[in-house]
Amino acid sequence: MAIQLKKPAVAANVPQTGQPSATEKAQFIAAGERRPNHYTSKTTPTTFRLPQWLIDILESEAGRTGHNKTDILKAMAYGYSKTDEGQINVWLLESKKM
Repeated sequence: MAIQLKKPAVAANVPQTGQPSATEKAQFIAAGERRPNHYTSKTTPTTFRLPQWLIDILESEAGRTGHNKTDILKAMAYGYSKTDEGQINVWLLESKKM
């Protein structure tokens, strides 16, 4: 996954003299430090039921890694999104047995 960077917007009314002014430098640095919008989206609270075996996995991984259960669940979802369709189908069928 490649990160697409945007060029910072420079004020159009500032004359281009070869050396940027202190204001231009500050604007450039501030624009470069901002995160892209798709990374700063707000979270949406969601309620759903999980079987106990999945909660046990989340808790054991959270304890083992030191991350919280939300981060573990995000990593699971990311791994799921990067897995091929055949393997996902196998996992879905196996999960019905649990």
